[in-house]
Amino acid sequence: MDPAHVVFLIGVLLTVVAIAGYLIAIALILKRVVDRLVTILGAVEAVTETAQPVGAIVDEINRDLEAGRKLMEDGVARLEASREPAAGATVDPPRHAADPHPSEAPGLGTATATAPPPAHTDADADAEEASPPPRGGGRGWWNRET
Repeated sequence: MDPAHVVFLIGVLLTVVAIAGYLIAIALILKRVVDRLVTILGAVEAVTETAQPVGAIVDEINRDLEAGRKLMEDGVARLEASREPAAGATVDPPRHAADPHPSEAPGLGTATATAPPPAHTDADADAEEASPPPRGGGRGWWNRET
């Protein structure tokens, strides 16, 4: 046999051994991953088994909340009904002696009650970006120790 053929066969053999080693290493890693997944799924199954009775409790809480909401609506309706004047009766709302008549009150013209907001400029945005917020609790870049 020619020495070139022997070197070639040794090279092929080393390549096959290297590939087999990598495949065995990957198989071992996957076995560990599967073992961890089985452990995690066991914990998830345990949590779902303990959480099954919660559905009935949540339904009961929802019924209680619905009953409370209904009671509140009935109470508001009764309150509104008791505050309405009787049929045919006219009731003047009480007026404070210091309050002027509504037609004489200041600020009841046709103009708007508030001034328009000040115009926003790019200089304002630059100033906001340039200064970091005050130090304190939080996890922003401005709270990092230097």
